[in-house]
Amino acid sequence: MKTKISIIILVLINFYSIAQSPSDALRFSQAFNGGTARFTSMGGAFGALGGDFSSISHNPAGLGVYRTSEFTLTPSFKSRNINSSFNGSSGEDTRNRTYFDNLGFVLSFKPNGDNQTGLINLNLAFGYNRTNDFYTSSYANGDNPTSSIMDYFAAQAQGNNYIDMSLPPINPKSNYNPYLDSNAPWEAIMAWSTYLIDTIPGNHDKYWPSLNNGDGVFQRNRVSTSGSSGEYVMSLGMNLSNKLYLGASLNASNINYKSTTTYSEDAFSTNTNLPNGDKFNYSDYNQSFETTGTGYNFKIGVIYKPVEGLRLGVALHTPTYYKLQDTYSYSMSTNFKLGSSKSSTPNSRYDYNLETPLKTIASIAYVFKDLGLLSLDYEHINYSTMRFREGGDGYSYSNENNNITNNYRNVNNIRVGGELRVKEFFLRGGYAFYPSPYKKGGLNDNANRTILSGGVGYRSGNFFVDAAYLYSMQKESYIFYDLRNTDGSLAINPVSTKMTEGKLLITLGFKF
Repeated sequence: MKTKISIIILVLINFYSIAQSPSDALRFSQAFNGGTARFTSMGGAFGALGGDFSSISHNPAGLGVYRTSEFTLTPSFKSRNINSSFNGSSGEDTRNRTYFDNLGFVLSFKPNGDNQTGLINLNLAFGYNRTNDFYTSSYANGDNPTSSIMDYFAAQAQGNNYIDMSLPPINPKSNYNPYLDSNAPWEAIMAWSTYLIDTIPGNHDKYWPSLNNGDGVFQRNRVSTSGSSGEYVMSLGMNLSNKLYLGASLNASNINYKSTTTYSEDAFSTNTNLPNGDKFNYSDYNQSFETTGTGYNFKIGVIYKPVEGLRLGVALHTPTYYKLQDTYSYSMSTNFKLGSSKSSTPNSRYDYNLETPLKTIASIAYVFKDLGLLSLDYEHINYSTMRFREGGDGYSYSNENNNITNNYRNVNNIRVGGELRVKEFFLRGGYAFYPSPYKKGGLNDNANRTILSGGVGYRSGNFFVDAAYLYSMQKESYIFYDLRNTDGSLAINPVSTKMTEGKLLITLGFKF
């Protein structure tokens, strides 16, 4: 593979200073069905309905529909499976989790008593709705006879003098630390320190991989993520003459995301010795990454009943303004015929800001008196407007933000739901479609997410209980490392994944 390094180019940020990427912005900007069981079972199509605590997160005017005070609590169980395929080999992993999706309080007041004109209800709401869940585990593996992560590391190291990537005594400066004192990418420093790359003879800043041209490797990659995002809701809603419902919500958002990645390569048994007599056997590369932070947004909404049964809803969500902190570290170990090596980076922290896209929602619903209802939500989001903002060291994020603009697009999300009532029992169903946020021609331009849901409910006096089941599907692709040929094409085949998720929710509620 040494002869191929001259035709490979690599464009990426230096991980020693900035670890954020456009995919991080997308992860923290997306929200999927979560909250109460009734809301989930109907696909989240509540923009024109209201009367459910989770609907407040979509259209705050739904709070005005409440006639009584209420408390809700929603525990849930989720199982997510990911099947992966790479170079003809398959891998599979499943992760299960139990948590709470919703906790809510609604306080309803009647300022004018039983008067049915003017201000009928003035309602306050406080609580929590989960907006996304990051618990996943995936595994992919396969033979790769044409490239190695060593090619990637060698491309990163180009232009950096090997002395600048070395510890004393190779570097003559006392107390020198290449991770802190050089401009070289951390991954390249580790690869140099563990002999995965070497200088091309006669050069001090040009590198090739420690693998002969024509030799191959067996590649393995395991990624485990955890954490969630959610909103703490503080809302005000009102009912005007049972025709017009208004609402506003100030929300505090939180993010807790963790990721651990273990990438390994094992040499083919047919590989040959290097010119110095050494021979690569295997390597392990570990990444540990965590993001935590808080943000805020503001939402306003309107629901209008032009005629009995018909309801129209409109809502506007400002961007969420996050203040985030990343902590990360890497380690690498290698084994060659002549010995083993290890290297690790310092634990690092970086503070920065993220602005998510504006969101607009238009909704229509029809209520068939005591028989049931049908509802539709249309949601518009422009993911190309996601923006990283200046971090603690004044970094502008111009490259990352340009990549966001060039790779993401507008999407129109659709949610449909229905409910059939038989006395005190309810039968519900829903569908949601979230188109891929990537522009056409990209690796994941068909990464649409489809969600099917259903559920049942029971009402008796001031008590109610709802159950829902959600089934979600999505196909995506990713690459082990971003290595490209001179024409911009990928120098490694992508991993294809299929995610399926099942989720069971139960909501307990009390009206008072």
